[in-house]
Amino acid sequence: MSKKNRKLTNTGIYSREGYEASVGLRTIERAGACPQAKGVVHEIMFCDKYNSNPMNFLKGNHAQLTKSTTAKMKDVIMTNHGKVVGHAQLKDTISNSGVRKTVDQITGGHYGKTAVYGTKETTKKVAERLSGKTGQTIKSSGISSNTTSRIANKALGRMPTASAIGCAARAGGTAGAAIGAGIEVVSSLSDVLDGEKDLGDAAIDVAAAGIKGGVSGAASAAAGSVAAGAVGAGTAALAGTAAGTAIAGTAVGAAAIAAAPVVIGFGAACAVGSLISDLFDDIF
Repeated sequence: MSKKNRKLTNTGIYSREGYEASVGLRTIERAGACPQAKGVVHEIMFCDKYNSNPMNFLKGNHAQLTKSTTAKMKDVIMTNHGKVVGHAQLKDTISNSGVRKTVDQITGGHYGKTAVYGTKETTKKVAERLSGKTGQTIKSSGISSNTTSRIANKALGRMPTASAIGCAARAGGTAGAAIGAGIEVVSSLSDVLDGEKDLGDAAIDVAAAGIKGGVSGAASAAAGSVAAGAVGAGTAALAGTAAGTAIAGTAVGAAAIAAAPVVIGFGAACAVGSLISDLFDDIF
């Protein structure tokens, strides 16, 4: 992998981590240290995904969160050139009790004409129980509960479990591999067309770039989650001291403490990702 491609791959990995950090900060800003922060993460990511869709942009469609953070029937408002054209209720309820409650709400007509969107896992479980019971359906937001939980835990400074670290690493590795291989495909194709590389060498370079991007992405994501958890534990301990109480008592101090897990987690993700990438330079 060339130095230029390595920088592009790292930038792609850091951008992913940076986006997740922005979602975490917006979640804290909207709901504070809410135990159900993953639901807010889902709502924010849904709006981002909707608004970044080129077709919605061209049509003048826009999604935004409702002003109330405790809305019972609609979390998101869709508009077209300022005119309300739809509402959405977001669900990230994968526990048995959560699925049962969601099914009861839908079959009971609780949401009326409001469209219901669930995470991938929520949609699968709820749809299975809704089958044949009502005309209203639940649609998938295309966002995984693993992703919403990971971002929420980082935002809240929760130390991840071994399973959660594994999920973070897999997600980061998959994204990193796709970014690395994708960039190398474009670069190698150009080299093949220019006669600077044959197809066999190009295939090897693409595979190597995918491996490197995958390892860097996995390490970066895992490090970010662990660092955020460690900072969360540290700030919790600090809050129990006189100095910590004094700091948290100021607006700036409280904001800094709330943002610390996300900011330092992002920094750790970038640092570790860069380190792993540099170590691989001698191999690939």
